Amino acid sequence: MSQSSELAFTKKCGKDLYGHMLAENLLEYNSVITGDTVRSVLHLKYPKVGTREQFSRIALLELSAVDYVRNQLLNQGKYLQTNAGNYRVLLPSEHKAQCERYIAAAQAKLRKSVKLSTNTPPEDYDLTSSTVRAKVKLKSVRQNID
Repeated sequence: MSQSSELAFTKKCGKDLYGHMLAENLLEYNSVITGDTVRSVLHLKYPKVGTREQFSRIALLELSAVDYVRNQLLNQGKYLQTNAGNYRVLLPSEHKAQCERYIAAAQAKLRKSVKLSTNTPPEDYDLTSSTVRAKVKLKSVRQNID
């Protein structure tokens, strides 16, 4: 399967999963969706014995479809959390903690960006503007948190 057709397929899977979850009222706050339900809707089944590539492919298809649903829910002010192979729509009172996790992840990536651009030899690639931009963003994120 080509990369573009695989991308279209995963988007279709995501739309199918979202449609099923919507029809079954599984997108309300605190709803729990089992991993088995997700895989059933997507017609995915892990083999009893298989190669690492087979298992990874199935996991990636599930992850892609769930990510599509998660993005749709973000537009509605909801978040779909993964928990022990199952999924749950967080309560509004839990959103602050999720936002803080997003910010912490962004800070970590910005710190790595600054480290990489600072330590890259200038004769190999001039990253001065990238370093400055990353440092400014990191400072801005820190100020917004405090």
